[in-house]
Amino acid sequence: MHRIRHRTPRTCLVLALAALAAPAVQAGEHSLEDVNFTGPLITPNPAGLPQGHWYIEPYLVRVDSRDYYDDNGDRRRSAGRSGAWATVLPIIYGISERVTGQVNLSASRAESGSARSSGFRAGDTTARLQYLLQAPNAEGSRPAISIALVQRFSTGSHDRITGNPLDAQGDGVQRTTAALGVQQVVWLGNDRPLRWRAQLSAGPAPARTAISGASVYGTDDSFQGHIARGSVLGLSVGAEYSFNARWVGVMEMAASRETGQRLSGFARNGNGGVERIDERRPASRSVSLAPAVEYHFSPSLGLIAGVEFSVAGRNTGRIVSPQVALGMFF
Repeated sequence: MHRIRHRTPRTCLVLALAALAAPAVQAGEHSLEDVNFTGPLITPNPAGLPQGHWYIEPYLVRVDSRDYYDDNGDRRRSAGRSGAWATVLPIIYGISERVTGQVNLSASRAESGSARSSGFRAGDTTARLQYLLQAPNAEGSRPAISIALVQRFSTGSHDRITGNPLDAQGDGVQRTTAALGVQQVVWLGNDRPLRWRAQLSAGPAPARTAISGASVYGTDDSFQGHIARGSVLGLSVGAEYSFNARWVGVMEMAASRETGQRLSGFARNGNGGVERIDERRPASRSVSLAPAVEYHFSPSLGLIAGVEFSVAGRNTGRIVSPQVALGMFF
């Protein structure tokens, strides 16, 4: 049987811990035979998949937000509670020994106060192509290093909203990002492994997104124009500690930033005339933690459950997001 530890889809404190951990025996004398990892909730797997194999990990996610972070980074109470149930389906395939492809499909049912969307609606889709620059050794102590290109496709609706506004679950943005990922197993003094991984991603400002009518950007049904979204920068770091062949403890940190946006176009004013709209929206950032626990039914089937929650931010909502995923290797 193949072990999940090689096939997962999805701080500095972690790196320091890894550097200070004293190995019990010389490198090359450890074995991963009784070790299983599914991977943390957020950070993708830099090691990829063996050629011809699949990894599928459906997620069920709950998102709740009662507060937000203002322009100074202070936490404020929102006017109303918002939330959503979401399903995310990463499908990963080993194209070759060094190249791995991935598609993430999503759908969600949104809530705002007492209002609900009309069932689950499709969200945006991402595709990822990853190349393994350096493969890990058998015990994992040599880092796996990879680069990836990620493309976001606007498959969810974002404008021309004529019915329930909560039915729009996309943002209309076709965004391209590049990522660098690293993963390494560190053997601790008790002969149990701690595996850490990290990803740094960045993407330039995408092409302007056309907006017609009511949209997720707060425009009304008379608006005609576009929004220019900003460039993005993201960092995530996760660590998994294997207690035994079935149980693994996880801690993860994620941070992201998007530069300012600009909404431009025309809309009717209160007198029925047409006026120019030119609105600049400030940069946003967020920092979150995601502790979790993994349970492995077998080397090719594992469950992870945890919660991601905001700890800091600016011009963004504060979220609490419990989630569970089942990882399956074929």
